Amino acid sequence: MIARWLLLALITLTGGCISALHQGAPEVHDRDGARPVEAHDALRVMTINLAHGRGNGFHQAFQSAATAKENLGRVAEFLRDHDPHVVALQEADAPSSWSGNFDHVAWLATQADYPWATHGTHAEGIGQEYGTAVISRLAKVDRRAHTFPGAVAATPKGFTQATVRGPGGRAVDVVSVHLHPLGRGRREAQLATLAEIFSTRSRPLIIMGDFNTEWEGGTSELAAFAQTMRLQAWLPEATDLETYPRMGRRLDWILISDELEFVESRVHDEVLSDHRAVSAKLRLRDARPLRARTFVDYRGMPVIP
Repeated sequence: MIARWLLLALITLTGGCISALHQGAPEVHDRDGARPVEAHDALRVMTINLAHGRGNGFHQAFQSAATAKENLGRVAEFLRDHDPHVVALQEADAPSSWSGNFDHVAWLATQADYPWATHGTHAEGIGQEYGTAVISRLAKVDRRAHTFPGAVAATPKGFTQATVRGPGGRAVDVVSVHLHPLGRGRREAQLATLAEIFSTRSRPLIIMGDFNTEWEGGTSELAAFAQTMRLQAWLPEATDLETYPRMGRRLDWILISDELEFVESRVHDEVLSDHRAVSAKLRLRDARPLRARTFVDYRGMPVIP
């Protein structure tokens, strides 16, 4: 127990020493399956902050690997029950000594039967390696990850993107993002980076995750980002959709581009971590199947429509 307290103290005192892992283009770990599920008229998505596998406990450094797997096992059962096609994860650990020394994303994807996974690890140091991830039952046709520029005494944040085959075979970009919890200016800079990267998008876009901010009557950095990017949120002004019960705040969001529309959305009551899961059922406004033809760029290379 003393060793665990010393580890926690070291992590706390040296938080600024946790480095951005391959800043800009972090390490990306993939799980690629061969059993695609098709999304027909609707696309079911979900976002969950895994809290490093600690459930709703005090800190992951004070639990065993078995407890971490028990906590993640509840998440796997939850996913099997609700059956989302695609799930965005934050605070998702690669093998780390503070959270059981196993890959949380690969373990969860296996237990919940998600053949495809992409895991971008944004932070590394003192027995930690973690970031954001996307797991999918739909075929994944592309992926990338990005770590936002670091700041003094700030743990690195970033996003992971997977392009999946949605309704009608249409390629859809799904992004799992985690923004910094302290400082509006820092989040604005991170959102500006996100906007720049996706400003020339050509596909329907879903951005989900822990934005660490609320709508604030349309005055927040989140609302400004959504307006700039022409993204919609489900009932953004609602006051009964808190996702972080400890502070009574709505920090976790699903944003969609105008090629998509919400059929329904909800915040789930199940206690999986200190955050609540958020899910949505979406449909394409024009879900006609792709025409049977090949798209190529100026070099004659195939292009994902």
